[in-house]
Amino acid sequence: MLRLAKDFMRAAIFYKPETIDIKEIKLPQNEENEQTILLKVNSCAVCGYDARVFRNGHRKVKPPIILGHEICGEVIQNNTSFSAGFIKIGSRVVVSPLVPCLRCWYCNIKQYNMCDDLKEIGSTVNGGFAEYIKIPQSTIAIGGLVPISDSLSNEEASLLEPLACCLNAFNNFITTSGKVINTVVIFGDGPLGLINLQIAKNILDIKFVTIIGKISSRLQKAKSLGADLVVSFPKDNNIDGIRSLEDKIWKSTKGVGANVIIIATSDPAALDFAIRISSKNSKIMIFAGMSKRNIPFAIDPNWLHYNQISISGSFSSVPKMLVEASRLASAKDIDLSQMITQRFSLDDIEKAIISTENYSGLRSVINKF
Repeated sequence: MLRLAKDFMRAAIFYKPETIDIKEIKLPQNEENEQTILLKVNSCAVCGYDARVFRNGHRKVKPPIILGHEICGEVIQNNTSFSAGFIKIGSRVVVSPLVPCLRCWYCNIKQYNMCDDLKEIGSTVNGGFAEYIKIPQSTIAIGGLVPISDSLSNEEASLLEPLACCLNAFNNFITTSGKVINTVVIFGDGPLGLINLQIAKNILDIKFVTIIGKISSRLQKAKSLGADLVVSFPKDNNIDGIRSLEDKIWKSTKGVGANVIIIATSDPAALDFAIRISSKNSKIMIFAGMSKRNIPFAIDPNWLHYNQISISGSFSSVPKMLVEASRLASAKDIDLSQMITQRFSLDDIEKAIISTENYSGLRSVINKF
């Protein structure tokens, strides 16, 4: 085991909403008989979740803690004797943020993202906005460190985790529906919406994909990535604008409606609109979390029943999806470089978070520590 020449590291510590400071803290230490891996963080992307936690806190997050879960790192120490022993010192890896209990029913069937006592790197366990990160034993045990190829930059590799989440969503409705998919509508013009777009067009060869968003530059990017139709959602949920948009979607689908609708935005108006444009046998996938403070929605059970509509959710992913994400990105079937628009140093973490919060560009990445 390599011993580092230093005992301290720099980290961005989240203390409370709107308070995050760069501090020098002790390097993570192993407990007795603890089998972990220490990574030098090469890059850590800023997720919208990080921005929401910074602004408002979150029920899962108990400060002080280091945020950041979209991590590419280099193995510095490998203190393991089980399956992760093959990961050599100096290897670059991407990290699954899951820290499962390994005891519950869901862990026993390898649905680790559904763990009854799930902890998460960057949420309940210190994350990647730091020079180094200690990867928990249970994350390693489930194969949560995935080596990456030289064809991927550090910044691209840090977006493999969100790509894996998108693959998990598509895998969910493809394996459970078995239905013909000709038209997909994606709500959300952010990085996750555009990654979902690339999967639909480049991997599944969906004939007609629509992106619904609110930011002109992002909609232009969606068009350049292959979207067949890009439309702007009406500001302030204007009812006339919504009706006009509804007509446009029905015309674009030749009166059938959308077979699959992916809600990659936290705007609750998206679900209400999804109901308006669904085809029979359609699947509505809620990909993004929504605040409980939002007004609850009502759905007619008879509409679900007679039209065979399925509404489901998708949360995080499992390591096998991370492996598939790495394969697709390495082969350039999915171009993650298109998602990275801003790079920051750790010292500018708050600027990176605010940039994310203000929808400036697409993904911001911390790549200088």
